Amino acid sequence: MAQAWAMKLYQSREWRELRRVIIQERGLRCEACGRLVHNASDLTADHIRELTPETVQDPDIALNQDNVQLLCADCHNRKHQRFGHTGRGVFIVYGSPCSGKTTLVNQLKLRGDIIVDMDLLYQAVSGCVLYDKPDNIKQVVFRVRDTLLDAVKTRLGKWHNAYIIGGYPYKAKREALAKQLGAQLIYCESTREECLARAKERGVFAADWEKYVRRWWNEYEP
Repeated sequence: MAQAWAMKLYQSREWRELRRVIIQERGLRCEACGRLVHNASDLTADHIRELTPETVQDPDIALNQDNVQLLCADCHNRKHQRFGHTGRGVFIVYGSPCSGKTTLVNQLKLRGDIIVDMDLLYQAVSGCVLYDKPDNIKQVVFRVRDTLLDAVKTRLGKWHNAYIIGGYPYKAKREALAKQLGAQLIYCESTREECLARAKERGVFAADWEKYVRRWWNEYEP
């Protein structure tokens, strides 16, 4: 199961900035197998000396560039699967669009986990590129999402952890969903300005994503 003390580190601004700097300096290449990836979110910044509840408090270990390697998903899974799983966890990872929710989940996930992410569902159903979300298929994508959420709620299958990624700006709705799923809420903290800056990096979809960010912050209930 994903550990709360590790999540606290991976949500911090210090860690996100360290990860950004490492990728900027080393490039989009897995340091284990040498494979190039297309997006920074496809790389996990993994600690060489493993984190524990004690070492996560030590910046010379937790925030030391020399103790971090960039791994693709296959190499990350290969490294950590040997530790097995201590139980199931369900996590609702919420926050503004462009706040880093997918990056956080990619840092935590392992092979055999479930990820419910509307961006990925739109891509899977439509065949469009990531972040292109045709409005005319919205009802279908929402139905697929609800089916997956029902599988999480009933603990269908033998998956390990489940991560539900979404905006969930309304407090009552996200807390009700957490209660329904038996889930832990994880807020992906970023400022409005940081999210708008990241939205501008989404190419031809930048204007749409800036609109999504502004709407979320107008609706957000802490």
